[in-house]
Amino acid sequence: MMKRSLILSAAFSCLLASGGGSLLAQKGQGKTGAPGLGATAPPVTGKSKAAAKEIAVAPAAASASTKSAAKMDAGSRLAGNTALSARIQPLLPAGSTFAAASAGFRSQGQFIAALHVSRNLGIPFSQLKADLTERHPDSLGQAIHELRPALSRSTVKSDVRMAKRQAEQDIDAAGLASRLSGNATLSAHAQALLPAGTNLQTAAAGFENVRQFLLVEHVAHDLNIPFAQLKAQVTGANPVSLKQAVHALRPDLNPATIKTDVKVASRETKADLHAAGELAEEQKEIAKR
Repeated sequence: MMKRSLILSAAFSCLLASGGGSLLAQKGQGKTGAPGLGATAPPVTGKSKAAAKEIAVAPAAASASTKSAAKMDAGSRLAGNTALSARIQPLLPAGSTFAAASAGFRSQGQFIAALHVSRNLGIPFSQLKADLTERHPDSLGQAIHELRPALSRSTVKSDVRMAKRQAEQDIDAAGLASRLSGNATLSAHAQALLPAGTNLQTAAAGFENVRQFLLVEHVAHDLNIPFAQLKAQVTGANPVSLKQAVHALRPDLNPATIKTDVKVASRETKADLHAAGELAEEQKEIAKR
């Protein structure tokens, strides 16, 4: 009897050794068909990978779309700024529109600088734009070097600086023109300081801001210096400080007198801005610099 029990026990052990793994695997399968103990997970299909990728990039794509919608393109900004568009219009290629010409540029400033380079160096705007707005765009200096290889590096750098300065002047002048046209009190104060028959917008063109324009007006008026001459010194191709300009145009005045006169003009300018309700806005602009 003892012997028979040992034989049965041995046989049962062999059965477990040979089929136990299969039995356990079958036991692990639930009604939902989920992988059981010892089973291999099903392979991920190509469609599943694509779906996972879409989920992963969806937030980033939405974010980029939102930023793109929030950032107004150069053409739209110019269309909404009549003072600036009027200054830029003569630089556009014949028959072109702001929307078409500015498409692809990273900023309004880059677009306007490119227009100036095209005009200054006689480079077709379409060629310059192609280099600046391609998938891997060149810098303005690189584009000039490729299209005008005969120019030295120093000349190219100088041309880039000039174009950027011209673009800044266009933007500043347009902002100044808008503020003058939108504030009757400010316009009246500024116009009263100019020679009879002088156009206010023409006189203001070239100045960085309202304060500089009014300051030069007051100095010219107080010291009996022709406004056009003083403006040319301060806003020309090689601008100098207001004190230097006064010294050049009124050499009979000593430095101490000039310093005092500029201080007086500065107080008069502040009073004009305050009367026109522009003082707070001017202080904000100064704080941004």
